[in-house]
Amino acid sequence: MTLCVPLFAAFFSCMTLASVNIEIGLLRQPVDTSTAAPIYLREPENNGEAGATLSIDDANGTGKFLGQKYSLRTETNADSDQLNATANQWYQDGVRFFLTDLDTPSLVTLRKALPDDAVLLNIGNQDDALRTSTCLPNTLHTALSYSMRADAIAQWLRVRRLNRVFLVSGMSPEDDAFLVTVKRTLNKFNHKVVAEKVWNFDTDLRRTASAELPLFTQASDYDVVWAVDENNVFGQHLPYNTWLPRPVVGTHGLRADGWHYVIEQWGAVQLQNRFNDLFARTMSAKDYAAWVAVRSVNEAVTASNTANVATLLPFMLGERFQLAAYKGRKLTYRSWNGQLRQTVPLFDDQALIASAPFDGFLHPRNELDSLGIDRAQSQCRLYPSPDNA
Repeated sequence: MTLCVPLFAAFFSCMTLASVNIEIGLLRQPVDTSTAAPIYLREPENNGEAGATLSIDDANGTGKFLGQKYSLRTETNADSDQLNATANQWYQDGVRFFLTDLDTPSLVTLRKALPDDAVLLNIGNQDDALRTSTCLPNTLHTALSYSMRADAIAQWLRVRRLNRVFLVSGMSPEDDAFLVTVKRTLNKFNHKVVAEKVWNFDTDLRRTASAELPLFTQASDYDVVWAVDENNVFGQHLPYNTWLPRPVVGTHGLRADGWHYVIEQWGAVQLQNRFNDLFARTMSAKDYAAWVAVRSVNEAVTASNTANVATLLPFMLGERFQLAAYKGRKLTYRSWNGQLRQTVPLFDDQALIASAPFDGFLHPRNELDSLGIDRAQSQCRLYPSPDNA
């Protein structure tokens, strides 16, 4: 393919571009439909897949001028062995980039099942262990970690001088994992847990929240209630129903995540509109993580004009890689554990409240590294490329 670009009036520079075909695979486990959450809070069936599909469309929009074509394969299966078999078949067909939305054991077995030059991009797993001790080679994380979400809220609490925390958590494995991180974060930012309770009831709170929750959150004093309820069992009923009239943060009330439909700054409204036009729903954090994963590959391919992983992965982890992704700052990857550095929005259902990191939380290399697991706290030393400081 020959591309000619104008240098100045009546003169053109032409170069020949090789055709580049990029196939990306998406491997995911089925959405859990057995949750006690109300229907309006349940995860969409195409959560994540929709974001990847939009990003593939975006990549092909510019790729057609550069001789680049992108396509997406998807597989949803609860059987880890079947997912591994599918991934290996795709690898034989030439797929080298795999988006994954899998639990930690399944992600670990998938990494072992694939050759080293296959790149995994984790779009859904928030497990801190994947960034600290379970260091999977050639694996990048566009999903936020639990610690990035918790640190963003804890920074906001410090700025607002809300230091006494009433901690309320659920009983799911996800709640347990997030709770461990929240406690570590509260200690890190010198907040005090003045009371802690576990919601272990099966009460239908739709009719009884105003009676049950004030008694449940009764304590002498606290500045804020931090909810840990990843499955929306009780947390949505906490705001305005606490014993003391205090803000609710965490998984409900003021939340922190990778994306939310209230974000319209930095040109994001056009991304939100395109997503809604295609899928008739709002873009979730998992959709955004999938979208930005494909965008990362697209950015590297556009800069390098190759599908060769040996060229693309070092570029993505290097100093030259900077991704514009509607978050107000250029995003880069942490070379030691593959986590995408990014600002973390804090929001409620109707507005973007703030964006972390906040002024005053400094870092010697990159202020975005004040959110989540820093290099000194991680055992991972996966990539030899220098930090994107």
